[in-house]
Amino acid sequence: MPETVDLHGAWTAFCDRLKDGADVVLDPDLPINEVDRAEGLRALLRRLSSEVSRDLEGGGTSHPELAWIHPFKNGQDNPDGLYQIASLDLSRTYRLSGTVGSVRYLGITAMTTDFSAGAIEQFLTLNGDELPTDANGRFSIAFGAGPAPEPAVGEAPDGAWFELPPRHCSLLVRQFFSDWEDEVPADLHLECIDPGPSTSRLQPHELAPHLTRIADQVVEMTAFWTRFGASHLTREEVNAFDHVQSTQGSASDLGGSLDQGYGQTWYRVGEGEALLLEVEIPNCAYWEIQLGDVWYQSLDWWNRQSSLNGDQAVTSDDGVFRAVIAHHDPGVSNWLDTTGSTQGCITYRWNQADRQPIPTCRLVPLATLDDHLDERWHRITAEQRTSALRVRRRAALRRFRR
Repeated sequence: MPETVDLHGAWTAFCDRLKDGADVVLDPDLPINEVDRAEGLRALLRRLSSEVSRDLEGGGTSHPELAWIHPFKNGQDNPDGLYQIASLDLSRTYRLSGTVGSVRYLGITAMTTDFSAGAIEQFLTLNGDELPTDANGRFSIAFGAGPAPEPAVGEAPDGAWFELPPRHCSLLVRQFFSDWEDEVPADLHLECIDPGPSTSRLQPHELAPHLTRIADQVVEMTAFWTRFGASHLTREEVNAFDHVQSTQGSASDLGGSLDQGYGQTWYRVGEGEALLLEVEIPNCAYWEIQLGDVWYQSLDWWNRQSSLNGDQAVTSDDGVFRAVIAHHDPGVSNWLDTTGSTQGCITYRWNQADRQPIPTCRLVPLATLDDHLDERWHRITAEQRTSALRVRRRAALRRFRR
């Protein structure tokens, strides 16, 4: 006989577990304001949407759908990114195929994603330059516990085979756009070899575990990044990167790309203050600097200039990127807009860089800002800013077909 499941009880348990997330973001001991708390509830809803899409609607491990999620607000997500994720059971065999496009960076990683289980494990890491492409940019690779698959009828053999441990994990694809207007995204297709029949309707005993996993991930992921951000304050890592020892792949146990060096710190900027950031840009495939909020989410980057990359920023003749972090437009091209957030995180990424420079920061009174800016700080008019933001928004939404 079919297993009897108390669906009402399962749904009640799901809703009760989500309430634990509110206890995280509305904790009265957190040094945040009411807007931050509202954004915390918004973070919970975003993660709920993300987890439902990935866990419940993602096709499972036998019929995976490599879908993108907008907005993907998790772990200081990259404003230049198009993130795609699918569930894998590496005891099966998978094929990933398509075209690499012209996107500045394409990263493919098979990895665990449950921070509550400990450090993230990465089983496969590739970038677009490492894929076996033909003259038209097409590729096909296969991976799993084995054996290697035979090519489908009428198809060429897979360009590469990767034998991996038989673990449950996720396939995460990062596409980073530096020229938002003109770069063409990779067109990717993921399939399980010999998947068996699809499950089109969920049985009660199949739905209940989904509800448990989704709620746990929403709460635990939010709690993890809340603690991670608060740890900057505990260690007094505020308005300075002096603590950073940046190395390529140093954030891999947090799910970071092996191709990138990362650095993070906490910013605190009052209404009458500005934070001046300077760093010499390395030779690299791609770079970016961004602001995030107290929940380790990127700020609004489609309507506001809260991030800049190598194509968007103005670099001085001496090779230095100089930016002003402030609540109001200082008339400087490299303005990083806090969008009203008085505190949060700053993150930089150097992708496949020849070195790992660490930025310096200076907090100055806004009233004396001009005294600290010389001809190396490129100026911009209000009309130019309006035009730049219009172009930015259109290009950002185009990436997501919105």
